[in-house]
Amino acid sequence: MNKALSFLAITVTLAAAFWAHREFDSVRAELRHSQDQTFRLEAEVEKGRTAVALLHKFVLMNQEKLKSMTRRKILTVTAYSPRECETDSTPFITASNSPVRAGIVAVSRDLFENGWVFGKKVYIKNLGVFVIDDLMAESKRDHLDIFIYDPVQAQNFGAKKLEVFLLGA
Repeated sequence: MNKALSFLAITVTLAAAFWAHREFDSVRAELRHSQDQTFRLEAEVEKGRTAVALLHKFVLMNQEKLKSMTRRKILTVTAYSPRECETDSTPFITASNSPVRAGIVAVSRDLFENGWVFGKKVYIKNLGVFVIDDLMAESKRDHLDIFIYDPVQAQNFGAKKLEVFLLGA
């Protein structure tokens, strides 16, 4: 009977050892798989770092060129006067809540959203420096409107494609 119990104990111990070995192999396989995934992810992260470094270098090398792209534009330039048919119901008050005056311009909203905001100055080639103080209708794009008191002069100005620079950007 002692031999039978010993045999049974050995069998149970071997079965437990075999089961533990299988579990160990399974955990080891999962560990290898996790390590492989980690190595792949680290390689992808390194590729991303390289791409970011290259992009950063490109931006640094071309900073002035990139700035000038946003500062210089060819825009449709027109003129407006303080008449309700050309403005809103408050023709003598700008969108910035200031009184209209010579030397101001209204900008289209796409320009406004890209940094051409109230208080900034623009240089319109061959016309001079103006202050952004008003907004144009939402339908206008790439457009600048010079304020002129005289409606006839404003109308006679017409529409022109001109080179415009955002100053102090």
